[in-house]
Amino acid sequence: MPAASDGRLDFDEALLKIRIASDQERIRLFHEISKAPGLTLLNRRQLLLFADRYLLSDKSEVVNGLDKVLGAIVEQAQSDSLADRVLELLTKVQAFCPAERFIPALPVPLEVVINRILERGSHVIATKVTIIEALNRLEEEDRTNAVVNLSSLGLMLHPFDRELLNRRYNGNILNGSHGLARHDLDVLCELFPDDAGFHGDRIDVMTRQDDYDAALDAIEEYSKRFELDTEMLARRADALYQLGRNTEALTEYDDLLKRDPENSEVRLSRIRVYEQLDFFEDANADLEKVLEAEPQNMEARQLLRSMQIRKQGYGIEDDLYSLFLRGDDSSFIGDIKIPEARFTDIGGLSVAKQKIRETIEYPLKFPEISRRYGKVAGGGLMFFGPPGCGKTLLARAAAGECGVTFINVSLASVLDKWVGNSEKAISMIFSAARKHAPSIIFLDEMDSIGGSRASFQAGWEKKLISQLLTELDGIASRNENVMVLGATNAPWDVDFALRRPGRLGNLLFIPPPDLASREEIFRLYLSRKPFVSDDIDVPALAARTAKYSADSIRQLIENAAAIPWREAINGAEPRPLSMVDLEESLKTIGPDLAEWEKLVVRYEEFAKQSMQKSEMGFRSAQKRGQEK
Repeated sequence: MPAASDGRLDFDEALLKIRIASDQERIRLFHEISKAPGLTLLNRRQLLLFADRYLLSDKSEVVNGLDKVLGAIVEQAQSDSLADRVLELLTKVQAFCPAERFIPALPVPLEVVINRILERGSHVIATKVTIIEALNRLEEEDRTNAVVNLSSLGLMLHPFDRELLNRRYNGNILNGSHGLARHDLDVLCELFPDDAGFHGDRIDVMTRQDDYDAALDAIEEYSKRFELDTEMLARRADALYQLGRNTEALTEYDDLLKRDPENSEVRLSRIRVYEQLDFFEDANADLEKVLEAEPQNMEARQLLRSMQIRKQGYGIEDDLYSLFLRGDDSSFIGDIKIPEARFTDIGGLSVAKQKIRETIEYPLKFPEISRRYGKVAGGGLMFFGPPGCGKTLLARAAAGECGVTFINVSLASVLDKWVGNSEKAISMIFSAARKHAPSIIFLDEMDSIGGSRASFQAGWEKKLISQLLTELDGIASRNENVMVLGATNAPWDVDFALRRPGRLGNLLFIPPPDLASREEIFRLYLSRKPFVSDDIDVPALAARTAKYSADSIRQLIENAAAIPWREAINGAEPRPLSMVDLEESLKTIGPDLAEWEKLVVRYEEFAKQSMQKSEMGFRSAQKRGQEK
């Protein structure tokens, strides 16, 4: 090896010589220099850095010279402060070296490192006992990285050892390496299924990773083996809250407080759910209890301030808001209930029904699969098309199919003579929808509620739309499991900002019924009449009702059914509804879509401008509209 004038090793020149050597020669020289006398602590640090950056980069050569590499690395563990670095490099070799080569070579290097950690004067053997003893020493000195590395090396010699896995996952948690810790806990839970501690720690790691869906599944499995204590119930409630499942979370927190009414931490968690649902009176009651017991609780004081700001936005003294606080939702949105309508109540519109299923129904019915593909329940969809073709009924049926709350909103339901109350009503409608989630808000006649702001003269109209936009996608909005459906006959009059993606930009054309749909509509409405003749020619009726909307066909049948009814109440023998009655009704009810040819041109132009022609179900609209 090169020497300086005083006969000592010229370290810099020796390193340079190693760098320019061939692969196998480099390993030999590195092994040789590691044994040179007189190396300083700095020299040893340089050697370890050199091994990390240059030697271990060529993994195939390291495997071929494994004994020399390991020997050269552990030779530097002359100082206790270098033992951690040596452990790190040994673990790095383990990551790519075949186990059949590495395991036989490991004990001696590990013994040297353990000897340094334990500061033994005599040689120690790397048994499980000495590895645990060294781990205890490292933990006492807060050398967490070394704990993880030594545990990993110990697991090479003692695979699936409970104690070593336990030490490694604890070290990874302290390092913030939650994914690695979870992997070890998965193994421990499989090996020791009756250990509640491992299962509990695994659930805790899942919540640290914000994987609340997995945490809920794990808690469900936990409940099958062990009794759910207060801590585990609180974790479940917290996971539900984090996933936006506020109603379920509220039930969990209620149960927890029945067990432990003085638990301020649980009460504060329940306050957050109340705040999400805008249950301000309930939140205030809880806050008073917390602050009475702990006047200086900073979290409670911050929550109190947060709610005061939000209540000012509603106008706390306002009569409308007071009704809302008392839970009287009907004062501004009517009765809240799940509709009885179903898709089977609507004839035709198969494309629209499928689109609604994919947008609304399936994310609710199959939440786990949907989340995997980024599909979540919520968001907006706007129906457009000529009047009388089923837009409102589709919205009700969508809510009925999914079994969710339906809130019908029209301009009349939100319009108020007092300044600011219309915007407030919009805000409270969305709050009520969140409270009753999963829910559907149906904005009927979107062109009147959310018409183009450029065409409005009054300031209140612009403010109403701005509030609607804020609720749809504002920072404070929490609309998971709240779906917003809009309907309009004139989509071009709806404000462009409302039609942007993420709001109501998902457009769905509801066309006039084509021939097949008209047949289905006739059969559907006739099936609801209990006294019908067998002579009715449904295909003929469908062929004669081109340019009739679904509403017109329904009215045609109603008028026809009235003919034998009037005869019966005037003393004639009761008879069934017949084809003659329907033909008579056809003479009095004409097509309500007679101007369809003109209207379809405008719809088609709107579809082209929106660049969603195929997705919105408009592909064959003109062909259907011109059908005879």
